[in-house]
Amino acid sequence: MQNNRNKRSPRRDNSRRNDSIQDVMPSSEILEQFEDAVPTSVADLIKMAEKEQKHRHNWQDNYLKSHSFTTRLGQVCGLIYNLFLLSFISKVYSEGDKEFALKIFLGNVVLMAFVALITTFERRVFSRRPKSRIRDDRRRNSDRREKNHSKAS
Repeated sequence: MQNNRNKRSPRRDNSRRNDSIQDVMPSSEILEQFEDAVPTSVADLIKMAEKEQKHRHNWQDNYLKSHSFTTRLGQVCGLIYNLFLLSFISKVYSEGDKEFALKIFLGNVVLMAFVALITTFERRVFSRRPKSRIRDDRRRNSDRREKNHSKAS
C-alpha cells in the first residue's frame, strides 16, 4: 500500500484547499455540466457567490470599523490615565515624597513601554496588507545564483 503523504506538496499554506479548483467559481467545463444537469444552476451559483461575497465584505467592513473604534477608545483612555497619573505624581512630589513619586513614574514608564511593544506587535501581525514578497524573492534568487556559481566552480 502506497503512502499518500508523499504525494502532498511541501507547501502548507492552506491544508483544506483543493488544488484542482483555484478560483471562487468553478471552471467553464464544470459550469456547463451543471447547466446541462439543471438549467438554472449556473445563474443560481453566480447569485450565491455574489451574495456570499457581499456578506463577507459587509462583515469585514463592520469588523474594521469596530476595531478602529476600540483602538481610538483605548488611546483616549490611555491618555486620560496618563494625565491623571501625572497629576497624582506631581501632587505626591510637591508634598515631599520624591522617592515614591519617582517609583510611580518609573513604573508607568515601564508599563507604557510594554504597551507600546505589544501594540506594535499586534499591528504587524494583524495588518490587512500581505507581507511583501519582494525580499523573499530576492533572497531566493541570490541563493540560486550562489548554488549555480558553486556548481560552475
